Parts: sequence; structure tokens; C-alpha cells
Amino acid sequence: MRIPADLSVVGFDDIEGTRWCGPPMTAVRRPFAEMGATAARMVLQLAIGELVVRGSTAPSP
Repeated sequence: MRIPADLSVVGFDDIEGTRWCGPPMTAVRRPFAEMGATAARMVLQLAIGELVVRGSTAPSP
């Protein structure tokens, strides 16, 4: 099969080596810095008691 004439290929995480493939691979890039900032914000919200505990959670074992 010929890429992309017969088959399209898309990678994940935009791994460095994929730009050197023949042909260079199209890739999905995730925003790691934004994901980390969101996770940190969520942890801080938990730490200051902004978590609204309702019936869908239980104490950890």
C-alpha cells in the first residue's frame, strides 16, 4: 500500500522521529503544559476544600 495514496496514517503525541518518516507522519499533539496546569489547579482546589462531596463517592479503603 502507498501512503497516503492508498492509506492515511496519523500518529499520536507527535513523537520526534515521525517527522523523519517517509512521508513525514501527520500527528495529534496533546497540550501537556495545559494538562499539567489543569491537574495542579484541581489538586489545589481539593486541598482547600472546594470539592463538593455527594453520594457518588466513598472513603478510600
